Amino acid sequence: MMDQKHRETIDLYCKDIVPRINIIKLWPKLVENQIFNRDDVNISRWKTNLTDKAIIQDIYLTIKTRGPFAFHRFVTSLRQSDHDDLADILEGKKIFSNDNIQKNINYETMKDNNIEETAFPETVPVIEEIQDDFYRNIQVSEVPLQIQVRKATKFLDEPVYENVQTYPMRRNPRGLVLIITNIDYKHSGKEPRSSAKHDESNLKQLFDQMGFHVISYCNLTGEELLEKIKKFSQYKELRNVDSCFIIISSHGNIHTQYEITEIVGVDRNEENEMQNSKTVLCTDILDYFTAENCPHLAGKPKIFIFQLCRGDKKQKSVKKPRHTTDTSNLHTSEEMMGFKTNNKETMRNYEDMLIAHATLPGYVAFRDNITGSWFIQILCEVFMKYAHNTHVQDLLNMVDERLKIQRTTREECQTLMVTSIGFNKHCYLNPGLFEEP
Repeated sequence: MMDQKHRETIDLYCKDIVPRINIIKLWPKLVENQIFNRDDVNISRWKTNLTDKAIIQDIYLTIKTRGPFAFHRFVTSLRQSDHDDLADILEGKKIFSNDNIQKNINYETMKDNNIEETAFPETVPVIEEIQDDFYRNIQVSEVPLQIQVRKATKFLDEPVYENVQTYPMRRNPRGLVLIITNIDYKHSGKEPRSSAKHDESNLKQLFDQMGFHVISYCNLTGEELLEKIKKFSQYKELRNVDSCFIIISSHGNIHTQYEITEIVGVDRNEENEMQNSKTVLCTDILDYFTAENCPHLAGKPKIFIFQLCRGDKKQKSVKKPRHTTDTSNLHTSEEMMGFKTNNKETMRNYEDMLIAHATLPGYVAFRDNITGSWFIQILCEVFMKYAHNTHVQDLLNMVDERLKIQRTTREECQTLMVTSIGFNKHCYLNPGLFEEP
């Protein structure tokens, strides 16, 4: 049975959320996330007039009867179908603006003061985001982000879905973080990345406040970069932590021979190929952290963040097309068959890796000359505010959504690219909360 608090939350916001739902976009996610299945007795009735407001309300309220995981699955379905504002309402991240009641009113306050639901106007109220000045002003701000991490109040390491586990994240320190920031290049072919100093500072503060141990280097040659990463992957301290982050901020490009993203060391000489630094490919970095090469992190989450250009092309924004198709999205693909094995003596060499590139292959990654790179600024802002109750994959989804909204102009835009290599569990960072020794 669904938790009573979640049932009350669904009832409380029914009149405000139902009119805002695009059911054509939401319905496939409700099925995909197993809130409803194809054999549900209600589906044939609902599909006769799926977009009718009464049907949408019936679907919304029926979620209360779909078990203990249904609320979280519903919130996930909302986010996956571009209903983030509605998900924020249900999770208490947004509040109502109303002249008759305080803006920070919640359900318990309403009950304590005998405020009826009719105190809300019949028209859909205006929703205001909780104070988020940096997010709103990121394009014009001349002051770097100030890091203040919101700490977790309880461990989120119980499965949210029956079939999706979570990585244990309780130790102190939570993990080790390696930050490599290249700013000053020795040759004239590469301009200095002066504002990247703010990225480095913000990342240090972010992970320190979350409870990680941070190791940081600046201005490394290609050879030095590989040496530091290899040494980091062999630290004995990795046995006693739950995770690691490897974050590299540098000039980069696509290697012409391998067509793979290359990290450019500070000794790279564009004018003299004979003096070029050692080639460092992003795939080389991953190889140091396989189960074979880094057994201390076997089975633990390893998250790689690359703030690099991956080519010279600039991604241009385009107008939304007027045309669309009438293809139905109400049916999800058939479930893949799973195969169980009893072999516990072996494990996959490449797994538990999550890789986030600031941009797409072939394209540049933008950096503000005053406050730092777009991607790292937004990543720090999202992690410090939402890591206390949101797992890493969804945090990165939020980062990309902010990149889309705040950094899409008439001339240019940037798209985050996230790749999972066997990263099949939820990873809650539980910032600032540690298990008692």
